[in-house]
Amino acid sequence: MISLNHVSYEIDGKEILHDVSFTINSGEKIGIVGPNGAGKTTLLKLIDGDLVPTSGEIVRTKEEIGMLPQDLREWLDHSVYGFIEEVTRVKGAREQFDGQYVKLEHDSSEHTLLLYADALERYDKFEVVLFGANLEKTLRRAGIASIDVDKEIGNFSGGQRTRIALAAVFASHYDIVLLDEPTNNLDEKGVVVLEKFIKGSNAAFLIVSHDRHFLRNAAERIIELTGGKGVNKYNLGYDEYIEARREARQAMTDRYEQYEKEKKRLYRVARDARIRANSAKVSHKKPDSDKLNDNFRKERASSNIAGAAGGVESRLRQLDEPERVEDEIAIKFAFDEVSSKKHSLISVQSLSISHDGEKMIGPVTFNIRSGDKVLLTGENGAGKTSVIRGIIGDAPVSSGDVHASKQANVIYVDQNQTLPLPDDSALNNLRHLAPSLELHDAINLLIRFNLKKDIIQVTPGRELSGGERAKVLLAGIAANNAGLLILDEPTNNLDIPTIEALEHALKNYNGGVLIVSHDRDFVQNIGITNTISIPTR
Repeated sequence: MISLNHVSYEIDGKEILHDVSFTINSGEKIGIVGPNGAGKTTLLKLIDGDLVPTSGEIVRTKEEIGMLPQDLREWLDHSVYGFIEEVTRVKGAREQFDGQYVKLEHDSSEHTLLLYADALERYDKFEVVLFGANLEKTLRRAGIASIDVDKEIGNFSGGQRTRIALAAVFASHYDIVLLDEPTNNLDEKGVVVLEKFIKGSNAAFLIVSHDRHFLRNAAERIIELTGGKGVNKYNLGYDEYIEARREARQAMTDRYEQYEKEKKRLYRVARDARIRANSAKVSHKKPDSDKLNDNFRKERASSNIAGAAGGVESRLRQLDEPERVEDEIAIKFAFDEVSSKKHSLISVQSLSISHDGEKMIGPVTFNIRSGDKVLLTGENGAGKTSVIRGIIGDAPVSSGDVHASKQANVIYVDQNQTLPLPDDSALNNLRHLAPSLELHDAINLLIRFNLKKDIIQVTPGRELSGGERAKVLLAGIAANNAGLLILDEPTNNLDIPTIEALEHALKNYNGGVLIVSHDRDFVQNIGITNTISIPTR
């Protein structure tokens, strides 16, 4: 069991997490959700021990905790064997055991014996002796049984790297497994295998994900990070969480509306009382004796009314303002400005791509007209991204032909959310993507995409989260009237409200879309008109 007790974390004076408390029990499957920038990845790193809380404490017992990477760009110079051996801590357990074994030969003290016993326990737990045999099983389970484990990861395609990361999850022997967006770039077959593995595992899983279908199948309860306001805990599955959250938001809205009504009522009462108090002081011409009595009565009445007004104003000040429900992100795209008239945007005829000289991808043939939403499918490693890069001219074409019309005005977003100016701010990246935007319009557009004001002009693109980079790119799309969008895994790292906004925008988009996505809910919701499958060779 792990307990987080009032954990907060800040960096450079900026609070990322505030007063987070919850418990992870043995075998639990917990989904972590929340807006981009809420600190989900930071939370995993705190639990794993890579970061130390600014305040509060994380109480761990003897559980082995492991955070398994989904993005392998930092491991490109490692072999498959070396990568999996290291991230599953098999390598560390072997080195620890060997070191203590050597010490024991020269020192048989009680302290050395205890250290040796601990090393032996970890050696057995991580099944170090069986690693080679277990690796074969996990690679087969991940669908890459024939892969060369001595080959460096940088030599594999993005799809194959995704499968390698999946194999590392299957090979782990942690008590608590931390996963950060494990379904990014993973094909549907791989996601289903991962879901089954998580369900059947005795380990506890803490999973950061915006894949609604995956959360629905894999998570038993949901913890929602609120972005600096602690956490909301739901001992419910994903669909039940959505309904409970909707009801809670509605209750908060009702409380706030009631507060506003009562505040306005008391304000009117206090205002009217003040007016009556002032009116009561007005004197008319009367005999002196009558004036004296009349003024006395008026002063007393005025004082009583003013006292009542003061009492109402005091009640007004004492009203407790309930928390106001923040508006859900509502992204307005300029897509509807694209003509609804049917145009032929792109024609792909018998296109084949050579990948690393080892295999031929394709051939594929299809046409996209205005209003078409074409899904490019295939298993991880089939070459979907290679086909897209061939279409846009970023990869050499072995054979076939691609013709784009003048109306196409293609905009492409890759699966890594690559910004054109990685060392520059979100604002300057957007203005590079949409040069016609005025400064204030660019700022407002980024804010509309729920990017925080304090990062728009300051934080370099390379330091933005994947979701924040994706929002900058989507803002760039919104500011340009593209005829054809080519989107490679556009929901990677996006928070759920933004995904839903993107779904709505694409569903009503008059232009053409060529899309690669393994997000099952997303694909279903945008209204695919045609599916092109790349054959596996």
